[in-house]
Amino acid sequence: MFAGRRYTLLLAAVAALGAGMVLLRGATYGVGLHWDSINHISVARSLLAGEGWVEWHGGDYAEWPPLFPILMAAPGFLFGVDPHDVAGPLNALLFGLTLFAAGHGLRRRIESRMLALWGCLAVGSALHLTTVASWALSEPVFILFVTLSLFAIDQYLRDGKRASLIWAALLVALTCQTRYLGVVLVIILLPLALLRPGLPLSEKLKHGAAAALIPAIPFGLWILSNLARTGSPFGPVFMPRGSVTLHRVLNMALIELAEWVLPHPLADEGWWYAVTPALTALAVAAAFALAALIGFALIRIYHQPKAWRGWIFFCLHGGFVIVYFISIAIGTKFWGVDIGWANRRYWAPMYIPLLFALVFLLDRFLIWLRQRPWAGSAVRLPALGTSASRGTVILGLLLFIWLGNSVRLNGLAVIRSNSDEAMHLDLGYAAPRWVNDVIHFIRDEQLEGIIIANRDANVYIHTDPSKISAVHTLPASLGKLEKMIAEAAADTYLVFFNDTIPMPAPPDKYGLAELEAMPALERMAQLDSGVVFRVNPNQAE
Repeated sequence: MFAGRRYTLLLAAVAALGAGMVLLRGATYGVGLHWDSINHISVARSLLAGEGWVEWHGGDYAEWPPLFPILMAAPGFLFGVDPHDVAGPLNALLFGLTLFAAGHGLRRRIESRMLALWGCLAVGSALHLTTVASWALSEPVFILFVTLSLFAIDQYLRDGKRASLIWAALLVALTCQTRYLGVVLVIILLPLALLRPGLPLSEKLKHGAAAALIPAIPFGLWILSNLARTGSPFGPVFMPRGSVTLHRVLNMALIELAEWVLPHPLADEGWWYAVTPALTALAVAAAFALAALIGFALIRIYHQPKAWRGWIFFCLHGGFVIVYFISIAIGTKFWGVDIGWANRRYWAPMYIPLLFALVFLLDRFLIWLRQRPWAGSAVRLPALGTSASRGTVILGLLLFIWLGNSVRLNGLAVIRSNSDEAMHLDLGYAAPRWVNDVIHFIRDEQLEGIIIANRDANVYIHTDPSKISAVHTLPASLGKLEKMIAEAAADTYLVFFNDTIPMPAPPDKYGLAELEAMPALERMAQLDSGVVFRVNPNQAE
């Protein structure tokens, strides 16, 4: 369809447009901020100040690996830029690089140039990926390294060269230094290196050692550092906190998958919940079918490596989806973290591998379709400089109609993210975009310090990097609230939202009347959507 140079230029243009779309989403209110973002940004600032791995509250940074804060701090060492100002352009750049790498990898692994282009555009217009990329979170760099790692592992399995293995293992090591779930790639790479056909046992053992040790050494050093600083390999926050049902995990994964397949505005999300019970079994069946197809392909690859070599790409990406999902499910059950709307970013790294596995199957379907006489004769496509069967043209039209809807939704998201009318944008993330009179009051008064609210998705974080505040949620019981107020600093503010948005918040244990009766709380503003209090902890009861 395209010559190599023209295709590269086209990919560069697509990557630039994708990065620009991410930047446009933060044009008015800046990069999206979440509690995790505050930790990443504060640690990057600590690194710039020479204070080490210290978060805003004085605790040690151990819940995540170190790469993302290092990337945010690097421009500060060179040019004096604050990490808060780096986060938005950095993630936009990472998203653009992901698009460029995805397009090049697809072009080398599938036959249809139309599908390769479509796959790259589908990544660039994926609403969930552009949303995640617009937050100051580590997912964009993790997704980039997952994409690069899978392509590098695929190359190693094709040529068997030690240099290819070392390159793949280095990329896997960087992935592990971004998020702990990068270990999923080690779980995939190690057995593939040990079982790769065509190598003597001694060489397989050497390859297996390289696949394990190259990622394990930096990862192990970071874990030892965590143990020395916090007494725990992943920090104290990673202790088991409860239980979440597997049915809940499956439902949320299915909802996410449904939105990937049929993208729609976030405001219309309700009907997905109505259909998920009936479709959960279908999703499980599809997962088993994917696993069976991967297993069958692996057997054929082992016995007929040349004839089935192309299926390595499918097995790698489909296998990553299965292992990653299992890892998320286990972590969800063990730590009691509810992977719902608030944490939907955890599913985002599955999007590109799953998309590429499906693109590969579509490519094989088109190869089969061309051999069928009922598919129709070839149709010349002058604009693309190629020809295709009528069946291919029909499939291409359907895919690009899907793509047009996805692009449209991204355009709407850009408009909404820069509008003061976006009350529920991004499901509570990028809090400066959640606009009501309480938020306006906090912003106009430029309150500095700790802001505590009774709705954890409706808190304000200053976009001014010098005024970034930590955010918390009010305790669930009145006794814990009184203790917190007694120990609070003078620059602590409480916000009690009284709107009708249903949130799991403490008003069932106490309410506005109990807050107003506390002498240690000074009411600063009574507004339509809530009340703002200033804490005076030294005031006697």
